[in-house]
Amino acid sequence: MCLIILANDLKSLSYDDMKTAYERNSDGFGVMYINKENKFVSDKFLPKNFEEVKNFFNVHKSQTDKMAIHFRFTTQGKTNKKNCHPFISYKSDDRTIGMMHNGARLPIPLIHKNCSDTWHFNQHYLKSVLANNPNAILKSKYQNELANHIDDDKMIFLDSKSEKFIIINEESGNYKGANWYSNSYWNFKSSYSKLDWNEDNWSLNTYGFRGHNSIDKPIVSSAVEMGFLSDDEISRTPNHQLFDFVDDCYYSEDMSPIYDLVKRYKNKVI
Repeated sequence: MCLIILANDLKSLSYDDMKTAYERNSDGFGVMYINKENKFVSDKFLPKNFEEVKNFFNVHKSQTDKMAIHFRFTTQGKTNKKNCHPFISYKSDDRTIGMMHNGARLPIPLIHKNCSDTWHFNQHYLKSVLANNPNAILKSKYQNELANHIDDDKMIFLDSKSEKFIIINEESGNYKGANWYSNSYWNFKSSYSKLDWNEDNWSLNTYGFRGHNSIDKPIVSSAVEMGFLSDDEISRTPNHQLFDFVDDCYYSEDMSPIYDLVKRYKNKVI
């Protein structure tokens, strides 16, 4: 589901954390910041490995003390540079506003199948709003309206005129030291060993996940211990049972089963 980091203190940003973030969100990498010459910088690419991410990051790190960073996990549209973040939401001769997004699905029709929901939202909504009033992004009223519109998703904007980063739904993220992360589950460590699926063992169709057992252990962990679904089981599992599985992972505060499941079957899960 992607990850945004607002590195208010670049020196404290851990390469280990960045590597973990890349391993779980490896479909694109991008940065935006104001450089030492007070110019807006936006850059992104499709890395082949973390070493490329590290080298790219280090080049930009030398140009600023504060930076927004995006790791993409493809959910809509193609995995390509066009769909990587950041996006430019407003541009004039003397001002640029960039945007990054973290969330499952923005409320916008998907007209072009190769383009992500974030691309559509930026192209068909944000650009129109900011073209008429770029100062809107600095106003708390519009920020609150945008937060309500995108629900629990997170966005971060950078305005070159005010040189401010604006976080939408900041409270839905978390801080590690001075640096803000758009979610916490990107760094959840699995507490189990991945097992091969055994069709005699389990299926989402026959096991329930809601609630807790007698020792107050989330039942989702029982599902995890039984292994993972096959391709065929994924295709035959009713959506509401998949949603229940996601809910239980969320409320047990362990998203790692979802990451492993979606990473393996992401082409089959809508």
